[in-house]
Amino acid sequence: MGYGWHISNIQNQDFSYCGSIEHFPSATKAEIMAILTALIILPGGSDVTIFTDSQAAISNFQKSAHLQYVSPRRFNKINYMSLWSAIHHIIKKLSLNVKLIKVKAHSSSADNEKADDLAKMGHFKTPPTSITLHGIPNLNISLEWNNEIKIDKDIRKTVGKIIDYRWLDNHMNHNNLSDIYKFTQHNMINWSLTSKFFHHNSRDTYTDEKHSKDISWIIKSSTGTLPTLDFLNQNFPKLIKNDTKCMLCNSAEESNDHIWKCPTLLPHIRSTFRLLADQAQTFLQKYADKLNLCITESIK
Repeated sequence: MGYGWHISNIQNQDFSYCGSIEHFPSATKAEIMAILTALIILPGGSDVTIFTDSQAAISNFQKSAHLQYVSPRRFNKINYMSLWSAIHHIIKKLSLNVKLIKVKAHSSSADNEKADDLAKMGHFKTPPTSITLHGIPNLNISLEWNNEIKIDKDIRKTVGKIIDYRWLDNHMNHNNLSDIYKFTQHNMINWSLTSKFFHHNSRDTYTDEKHSKDISWIIKSSTGTLPTLDFLNQNFPKLIKNDTKCMLCNSAEESNDHIWKCPTLLPHIRSTFRLLADQAQTFLQKYADKLNLCITESIK
């Protein structure tokens, strides 16, 4: 991901810079790196006004202004804490007076468009910009993976995500999940929302027997292990006695794959999904901050 900036109030001179970032890239991190690299070239005692279209960068700049008074626990919850520490160290060292002003993105402003163009150019610049942490006085500790990647985000959440991805990778190795693995590779499954669905409780209490049954059904249906006749025949051969034909259509073996394709069940499944889509569309149109057309097209 690229970043870029230019100085607009010096006549007949083009002072600009662009570069790239790696590891945990985001639009906010790009804005922060642009601010850092712009401040470090300024003469001491300067009054600086920075125009940016990132409200997140402005808010975090203000919140991080008193990092030295933040407890270590809260400090390690700040995203990009090393960059913010470096920025405030530069401001203090050079006695800068810095003011950040929000400008509207994609507003046809010539200066803003030039900064966007520089950011696009910076995407291709190598090597990516990085900072040395040893010279930052209030940064006493940093966490690295493989002596290469600085974990510069909320440590607990970041490590939690790594554990989640490890769990997901192990989960995808299940023999019955080959199709889901393919869908995951093509980004067709939102696992963050899926996880919330798995943990959703529509019952009164977590000790409710119905909630336990809900969780059991969710897990079994998502792993293809619902107790269909083919499974029951394997587990209880004397009871089922090879009678594994679907009792609804009587034309194929009842399996976890068949129950979603059974010609008798399929119309009911489709009508249920249509009903859920209509309910979701109504809910989103009422509460979501999006255009109705976008919501309708997304659900379709």
